[in-house]
Amino acid sequence: MLSCACLLLLLPISHAAQQPQLSGWEWQNPLPQGNTINSVRFAADKKTGWAVGSDGAILRTRNGGFEWQPQLSPAITTLYGLYVKDKARAVISGAGGVIMTTADGGRRWVTRTTGTKDHLFAVTFAPGDPMLGWSVGTFGALIATTDGGVTWKPQSTNTSSHLFSVAFFDAKSGIAVGSRGTLLVTNNGGAEWKPYAGLGNLFLTGVSFVSAKRAVVVGYQGTILQTDDGGATWRNLNVLVTTDLLSVVFTDEMHGWAAGDGGVVLTTGDGGTIWLPVNVRTAPKLTTLFFADETLGWAAGADGLVVRTDDGGFSWRRLTEGGREDLSHIFFMDNSHGWAVGSRGKILFTSSGGKNWIVRLSGTTNRLNSITFVSRKVGFAVGDRGTVLRTMNGGVLWELVVVEAKEDLFSVDFVSPESGWIAGARGLIMHTEDGGQTWRSQKTNTLNWLEDVSFTDPQHGVAVGSNGTILRTENAGETWKRVDKNLREWLYAVTFADGLRGYAVGSRGIILRTDDGGVTWKDMESGLSTNLFAVAVAGRDDVLVAGEQGRIIHTQDAGATWEQQPTITSAPLYSVAYRGGANLWVAGSGGAILRRTDSIATVSIPTPRLPPSLRGGVPKLQPQNAANAVDDGDIPRAVPPTRKPLRP
Repeated sequence: MLSCACLLLLLPISHAAQQPQLSGWEWQNPLPQGNTINSVRFAADKKTGWAVGSDGAILRTRNGGFEWQPQLSPAITTLYGLYVKDKARAVISGAGGVIMTTADGGRRWVTRTTGTKDHLFAVTFAPGDPMLGWSVGTFGALIATTDGGVTWKPQSTNTSSHLFSVAFFDAKSGIAVGSRGTLLVTNNGGAEWKPYAGLGNLFLTGVSFVSAKRAVVVGYQGTILQTDDGGATWRNLNVLVTTDLLSVVFTDEMHGWAAGDGGVVLTTGDGGTIWLPVNVRTAPKLTTLFFADETLGWAAGADGLVVRTDDGGFSWRRLTEGGREDLSHIFFMDNSHGWAVGSRGKILFTSSGGKNWIVRLSGTTNRLNSITFVSRKVGFAVGDRGTVLRTMNGGVLWELVVVEAKEDLFSVDFVSPESGWIAGARGLIMHTEDGGQTWRSQKTNTLNWLEDVSFTDPQHGVAVGSNGTILRTENAGETWKRVDKNLREWLYAVTFADGLRGYAVGSRGIILRTDDGGVTWKDMESGLSTNLFAVAVAGRDDVLVAGEQGRIIHTQDAGATWEQQPTITSAPLYSVAYRGGANLWVAGSGGAILRRTDSIATVSIPTPRLPPSLRGGVPKLQPQNAANAVDDGDIPRAVPPTRKPLRP
């Protein structure tokens, strides 16, 4: 199971996060971007550094991480490994055998031929010799260079285990570690790699040399191994933590750090014998760690988070901006005013089309799943555990509306300032006729989860949900009738362009269209097998759909053909606000909010002509775990140190 968790990182990625000029998208939250950072490294000046990650993300800083600039990646894939030689030269490794080098500070990255298609998780060079380098990856892949990374040749490891990390003390002595307890040692620059046996099925993720003879290896379940004889023998240290450790680094023979899941950072001041735990607030997953000296270090990980310490790892401050709570729904009243809601009661507001988002206090920590406004002043948000919120002043203040229902509520829709509906778990539908002051339940004759509800006028509406459920009413919900479509797919969203034309989307790429107000539905083949979570319309024929793996597809012919958008993230996208043209926002996992920056660019998707299959599905958002909920605001923002004025 541990192997499966790590292999989730191997999924190929669709587009580079730092290519807005090519993709037509820009990050609005988090900033500078929200894709996972897999490696962060700095030059000897302690100011120039890079961070690389999923979806081709390359970021560069020249002031210690307080400001980051995106750089153009020629490889549109997940980037895993990074080695910084100096302010101008760096090397990146990634999925599909990618190696890239730069000699001009990243203004131009050059893809190098490696001779392998294995994912390369780490890259390193011999200290003192920037010509000698190694990179390791899946199925025992290990390649080496003697010309600074321009050309690469394979080295034999005699293992099929995935290798996740490699380190060298000098041109001869190196260690590589990976899955299934794989630990390889070389004393001749990689001409021969010798396995160390007896580690069982340990999942080893990082390695760092302390001295010529001492090295430290970290892994899952709090594993820390240490050798004092150059790798001939190893002992397992008891550090009293069970957290998965993903990275380790030493700056000298005494000072070292390890980091991993749950915001755990371990620090040692005696060469690795005793380790003390420090917890980064909000418990983020830290995939990478780097220290320039015994006090200054950086860590990074999920949702684009980068943090910095100036006291040896005892306290950490954010170098990135914006919350990282999952966002369930995004809603725009016009091209300027918008709201987004999500985990831990998060409500975000913008009056600038998303250029700036500010947090509005909701008064709840329950996850909010849907938000809508019936006017500039009056709005509603609904969420888990029967949460219904109402604002009467444009979202500045929110008040709790008491309802009898305690089920999770997933959708809210109004057709007038007085008349609205809420849909939720266990077949719940509630209706108000007094502007949301009171709500009463309507009989649906189903216990299926109802994910979304949409009304076209005060009488006609449709609700969709689990097990292919489609409910329809012609009398404001006094009676709801099930539409027999013989579906088992989980339907996540429904919307209407007018009284007749509507669309619904769901699991395994299903897209349905109705031309008679929901009486009948036909399958509009999307060509995708991924779950589709959101649908929005800018007209009868102009439809946009978003879902897993950052998928966004568009049609201008009512679904006869679908065209795929180049995207800059592979994060699940749970909601879309589409007002036509470039007025398009998507929101999803990790607090992601992206906006379209130009007209829609598309690539045609071949549409198979096959009958729909019975594909099933799962809830769009998993139950919120309060213990693991993320509130990025808890991590203080890092501020550049102020220079004292020189004495006259």
